[in-house]
Amino acid sequence: MNILIITQMYSQPDDVGDNKPTKTVNYFAKEWVSMGNNVKVMHCPSKFPYVYYLVPATIKDKFSGRISTMTPPIESRRNLHRDENGIDVYRFPMLKFYPGQAFSKAAMQRHADQICKVLDEQEFIPNLVVGHFANPSAELVSIIAKKYKAKSSIVFHHDCDAKEVIKYRLKENCSGIGAIGARSVTEAKEVQTNLSLRELPFICCSGAPNDAVKVAEKTCSKHAYENGIKFIYVGSLIKRKHLDVVIRAFSKVADNNDRLLVVGGGPEEEYLKGLVKELQLENKIIFTGRVSREQVLKYMKEYHVFTLISDDETYGMVYIEAMLQGCLTIASRKGGFDGIIEDGENGFICDPGNEDELISIYRRIKRLTAQERNEIGQRAIDLAIHYSEREVAERYLQDILWRND
Repeated sequence: MNILIITQMYSQPDDVGDNKPTKTVNYFAKEWVSMGNNVKVMHCPSKFPYVYYLVPATIKDKFSGRISTMTPPIESRRNLHRDENGIDVYRFPMLKFYPGQAFSKAAMQRHADQICKVLDEQEFIPNLVVGHFANPSAELVSIIAKKYKAKSSIVFHHDCDAKEVIKYRLKENCSGIGAIGARSVTEAKEVQTNLSLRELPFICCSGAPNDAVKVAEKTCSKHAYENGIKFIYVGSLIKRKHLDVVIRAFSKVADNNDRLLVVGGGPEEEYLKGLVKELQLENKIIFTGRVSREQVLKYMKEYHVFTLISDDETYGMVYIEAMLQGCLTIASRKGGFDGIIEDGENGFICDPGNEDELISIYRRIKRLTAQERNEIGQRAIDLAIHYSEREVAERYLQDILWRND
C-alpha cells in the first residue's frame, strides 16, 4: 500500500539544540515500512520571516516558555529531501508571519499542488493519506485524498478546541476525511463534540521501542529502597509540563537520601535551576540535559518514581517507557493515560499542575512497603509490554482502514 503522511512535526537530522520535535510520527512511518508499505512523508512545518530568527535566543525562549511551545530553528526554513531507512521524506515549510496564524484556502491549495506535483512526477499514487496535527494537515489531507480518491485520516494532538475548529475550518475539512483520531480518550470525546461527529474518534497511541519491550524484565526488580526513593522527570522544560510543581512537591517530601533526576532541555531551564537553588536542593536535584533514548531507559530502570503531570498531555510514549521499567508512574488526569493507568493499581493520576495533590501522592508512595511498590510496578510492566511501536502501529493502521470501509 502507498501511504502518504502529512505532518507539521517530524524529526529531521538538522534539528538543533533543544528545539527538537517528538519522533512519534517517525516511528509510525518506520513501522509501516517494515510491514511492507511504501511510505512518503510530507513534513510541513511553519517558517517565519527571516528577521524572526535574529531575535536573541533568551527573548525567544521567554516567549516560548510563556506560550508553552518550542522555538523553531532557522534550519527548519529550508526545503529538504532525504531517505530515512526506506521512508521518502520531504520538508516543505509554510510561511507564517506570526505563531498560531491560520493559512488561507489559497495558500493551502498552493501547498497541496506542490505536494501533488512531486507525487505525480514520481508516479506515486497514494492509497492512504494520513495527517497529524490540525494545522495545516487536516486541510491538506482533505484536498490531496480527494484528488487521488484515497482513504484518509487525521489525528489531532490537543488542537481541535472550539476556537481552532473555526480558525482552521476543521468541520469543513474533516467532513470528507474517513478516519478521525485523537491521542487520548478525553481528547477523543472533546473532538467528537467540537466536530459534531456521530462516532468517537479512534485513539492513536504511542509505542515504546520494540527492543525495549523485548528486553524489559518480566518481573519488577527495583531496589528495596534502603537508599531512599529516586524520583525522575523526562520531558521538555516548558511551562505546561509543570516541572516547577514537581520540584516544589519533591522539596516538601524528600528525605535525606531521596533524589530527583531531571532529563530534558528547554526554555524554562534557567528558571528551574534558579528554583532549585532557591530551595537549596542542588545536592538532591540533578539536571542531565537532553540524552539519548537508550540512556533515558537506563535511568528509568534505576529510578523508582516517574512524574509527568502536564497540561494537554497526549498518549506519550514516555509513560510506556517508564512503566516498562517498573517505575511508579504519575500521569495527568484527563490526559492520554487517564483510564490506562488506574490510580493506585498500576500507577497514579494527578490533576495537571496540582502541587497539593502531587504532594499527597508522593506521601502515599512513601507509606507503601517496598513489596507494595514493586507490585504496582509489576502491574505497570504487565500492561506496557503490549504497547510496542510495532503493535501500536499495526492497531493504528487497522483503525484507519476499518473506519474508511
